[in-house]
Amino acid sequence: MELRHNQAPPEIMHIDLNSAFAMTEQQANPLLRGKPVGVTNRLNDYAICITASYEARALGINIGTRAREAKQLAADFVMIESDPAKYQYIHRLMREIFESYSPVAYMKSVDEGIIDFRGMQPILKGRPLEDIALEIKERFRTEIGDYMTINIGIAQNRWLAKVAASFHKPDGLTTIDKDNILAVMGMLQLTDLPYIATRMKLRLNYAGIYTPFEFYHTPEPILTKRVFKSINGHHWYLKLRGYETEVQYGIKTVGRSYVLEYRTSNPVEVAALLYKSAAKVARRLKVNDLSARGLMLYLGYTQTKGAERSRRGWFERKMYNTPVHRADQIYSRALDLYSRSHQDRVVSSLYMTAYELTPTQQSQLFLWDSVDAKLNRAEDAMNALNDRYGEETITAAKVLASKNQMKDKIPFGSIRYFQ
Repeated sequence: MELRHNQAPPEIMHIDLNSAFAMTEQQANPLLRGKPVGVTNRLNDYAICITASYEARALGINIGTRAREAKQLAADFVMIESDPAKYQYIHRLMREIFESYSPVAYMKSVDEGIIDFRGMQPILKGRPLEDIALEIKERFRTEIGDYMTINIGIAQNRWLAKVAASFHKPDGLTTIDKDNILAVMGMLQLTDLPYIATRMKLRLNYAGIYTPFEFYHTPEPILTKRVFKSINGHHWYLKLRGYETEVQYGIKTVGRSYVLEYRTSNPVEVAALLYKSAAKVARRLKVNDLSARGLMLYLGYTQTKGAERSRRGWFERKMYNTPVHRADQIYSRALDLYSRSHQDRVVSSLYMTAYELTPTQQSQLFLWDSVDAKLNRAEDAMNALNDRYGEETITAAKVLASKNQMKDKIPFGSIRYFQ
């Protein structure tokens, strides 16, 4: 028997800041408003858009468009180097607004969040969520910036609320409930649904599912046994019908990735970059009181003519016996991994990730404490100074010789590092 669509009222609100990073730059600089704007992580000869304003998108400039290609499409196109401090500031203001409406409110990424109004009826006193959504839109304009617009979706679970927030961009407001769900599904393509990319679409097509409407009406046993061949089929069956299936997980890995502005095969330069990465990873571990046993290092190589595809990159990982959290400890392990790489190749990108995370055991410092404990406290003091006066105010001497600044990038994905 087919499960009825969730009969509960839609009380989950998904809020998405429109073209967040480009719009933030336009808010900060009024001269950019109304112009095609792109944001890139590295403003150099290799710069590509990681996000684009709506004006740029209307001209065919999207994620992945190179700066020189964008200039050909629009002579007045402006490429801006990303400024994570701005976006994290906006993120904090967004979170403060969300949390003022419900005790169950949180950010899903740097530019989107959830407000759960379930159980809030006595406080709302019959006030429609659409009215609250309009109030939140106005608060964005008055408390964050007059150029800032958001899309809001309201539904019975987080996934459908995200679907609803994708309509009528920019500045849209849509509610999905038991009465209009079939009409909504009839308006969409499979790849319009969150988490349905090309490969998932092909999997659904192979099972004879070509539209969201057909996806919605596919029996649960077919989704579980034929399409997904796992419990994921059951989760999709519930998700489509407005039942909650998403779970908040803790941090599983902590990593940093960089595309080098100055590519190099010099081991001394690579070592400096490894230390910078180790210091970034250590700070994220520290913020969350975590240590890591495992470390993975990936090096992307500059491709030369005729080079084998398998040599475009190299990676190594290792699980160590003890968990660590300090920069010098992570750096030592990174050097151990780097010693096994192709050191004659030119490095163009670097990615370091710590995994197998466990809570850090902190202890008070006494005169008879170990050297290790004193080094922990020394790093805490160094981090506090860098927090106050800026990144790398105090750092290892080897870092000063590096030409690659390795600035922070836009924190896509999980934002638990700075919550």
